[in-house]
Amino acid sequence: MRFLKFFSIVLLLFQSCFNNYEPQLGNYRAEIKTKDGSILPFKFELTKELNQFVMIVENDKETLIYDDIIFEEDSIKIFMPPYDAVIIAKKDAESLNGRYLKEESGKEASFYAKINNEPKFQSDKKANFSLSGKYKTVFRPENPYPGLGIFNQEGNKVSGTFRKNTGDTRYLSGITFGDSILLSTFDGAHPYLIKAEKKGDTIFGNLHYYSSSITEFWMVEDQNYELADSKSLTKLKDGFQSINFNFKDTNGKFISLNDEQFKNKVVVVQILGTWCPNCLDETQFFLSYLKDNPNKDLAFVGLSVEAAKTEDRAMKRIKNMIDKFNIPYPILLAQYGGTDKEKFLEKLPMLDNIISYPTSIVIDKTGKVNSIHTGFNGPATGQAFIDYKSEFESEIKGLLEL
Repeated sequence: MRFLKFFSIVLLLFQSCFNNYEPQLGNYRAEIKTKDGSILPFKFELTKELNQFVMIVENDKETLIYDDIIFEEDSIKIFMPPYDAVIIAKKDAESLNGRYLKEESGKEASFYAKINNEPKFQSDKKANFSLSGKYKTVFRPENPYPGLGIFNQEGNKVSGTFRKNTGDTRYLSGITFGDSILLSTFDGAHPYLIKAEKKGDTIFGNLHYYSSSITEFWMVEDQNYELADSKSLTKLKDGFQSINFNFKDTNGKFISLNDEQFKNKVVVVQILGTWCPNCLDETQFFLSYLKDNPNKDLAFVGLSVEAAKTEDRAMKRIKNMIDKFNIPYPILLAQYGGTDKEKFLEKLPMLDNIISYPTSIVIDKTGKVNSIHTGFNGPATGQAFIDYKSEFESEIKGLLEL
């Protein structure tokens, strides 16, 4: 009897200590500090499902769910697979205080969140202009890199994204007030903050990537501006009509395009990384396409370039991605220890260049490269995403009919 009483007291004390570490459920307004000390805000809800904590992040039209949450010592850890990102924070009354960490690089930023139903950004000032429309954009004016801003404004609320040759910045949202613009997003891997101001016909601003970098840009409204054709940016070297490779899958088996599973088939080769949100958007499109268009003469294979420092860790990240999204095609480890594009080109020397993860290569039934698509126009790009899907479907259909 004394033992049972003692055990009950210990159990109650343990539960009490554990509950002291548990944060309150509800809607939070979170803040990450950028490189110059600016605040990058985002909203999330912390809830429980079947006694498991769940973080639900809202980015404009996108909802992200992170349920890989554990308690370790006195901290809550919110993991964001397949990305190598984690939020580590301690409970403090109605708030969470800690850091946002990229595990492979070791880079981090301070993180703070408080139960709060207010929006990300607020201002009593009315906007002096409407941001709705398309904008020719130049990033890094000292070393120009082209972009295309696509925005929609209702009242002083703004949503949209920047397209680039390498992909897009996904779902940005925020406000305009006076001559100023504030936008942000948080997708687990890429927390972005846009701070900009309109001066005359030109908007000047900075794109903050959490605590890591600040990129200057300018943009002017231009409804007719378009980026370069995504199929014109990455090419085969002269004298080559096909590619080949020989990399390991997550079971340790080497897979090549010469293997029986790819013979006499249309093959889509996806060059990606588990750390890359645009790559995940592309993967999810490919999965939806395969679900709606099963065909024994069509095959997909992924070549993953990983930042993980060891082969084991890189393989684990690939396997986690395959398992999480039920990917039915093989994803091979093409490179680990860094994402350097020049090193990757050494492994696919028939490519003249590569400027983006993701890049997809469509191969016809004879083994010849039909097209190489640089970057990916994700769902946040609106019409560009619709156009890409239509072009991809038409290309694959045409090759399957040959």
